[in-house]
Amino acid sequence: MTLPAGTWLVEPYLIYYRSNAYYDDQGKRHAQSPGTRQWQTTIPIFYGATDRLQFRLGLGGAHAMSGGAHTDGLRATDTTLGAQYMLLAPGADKKKPAVSLAYTHRFPTGVYDRLDQNPLNAIGNGANVDTFSALLQQYVWLPNGRPMRFRATASYSLPPSRVDVRGISAYGTPRDFRGGVRLGNSLGISTSVEYSINPQWVLAMDLAYDRNAASQLKGIAGQGFDVTPFARRDASRDVYSLAPAVEYNFNGRIGILGGVQLSFAGRNNSAFVTPMAAINIVL
Repeated sequence: MTLPAGTWLVEPYLIYYRSNAYYDDQGKRHAQSPGTRQWQTTIPIFYGATDRLQFRLGLGGAHAMSGGAHTDGLRATDTTLGAQYMLLAPGADKKKPAVSLAYTHRFPTGVYDRLDQNPLNAIGNGANVDTFSALLQQYVWLPNGRPMRFRATASYSLPPSRVDVRGISAYGTPRDFRGGVRLGNSLGISTSVEYSINPQWVLAMDLAYDRNAASQLKGIAGQGFDVTPFARRDASRDVYSLAPAVEYNFNGRIGILGGVQLSFAGRNNSAFVTPMAAINIVL
């Protein structure tokens, strides 16, 4: 679950997000027009400081489209920096479970407010977010001698401090808005299974649940004597998704991965289909 000491891993992803529907507060799916599409690239960079301690840096950019509008070029997304420590190692035979703890901080490097007339430029949400995760991994050796790997992750993000918001923003505020938003906590749970057909080919399936608690937006809108209070409470959101994928390893240092993540249930959330491809390079 962590890289060997002194090892680097770079894994650039190309992601295409598409949503033409949403789940209401009862979990019913409805068509939505115009839909939203987004090209996104993420570049996670891992470094094994020791055989148990690993650091991670996440960079990225995105370009969104909806109807006839689009983002003004490629916009930087939020940046993440984190560390992971393996509490329990699986051993040389990989018959014991591996257990790790991780901490990640997300820096608000993506633009989220003061967007002039183009709300699609909102790639971030303006919040500094601290996330704590527990990770479990277990190998099972099948009668044919091939391994099957099971993984589970549970993550919890603390409610961030108040985010100042000005003008048109990711939160649907008008041009003359001044105020702030308080976001809730978030929870993510995922499980996955991987089957190694041979040293080159691997099949994988992920199942994930994500929940974001309710948020509260407060402020004022207007100018001069024409100022009015502006307040909105957004309900909590959750979504369930599946992500089948296939991986091909050219050798022990270079591999490629292709898959698609798709939602199948949710509440107060977009329904989406997200094809993606990645290349992993061990240095």
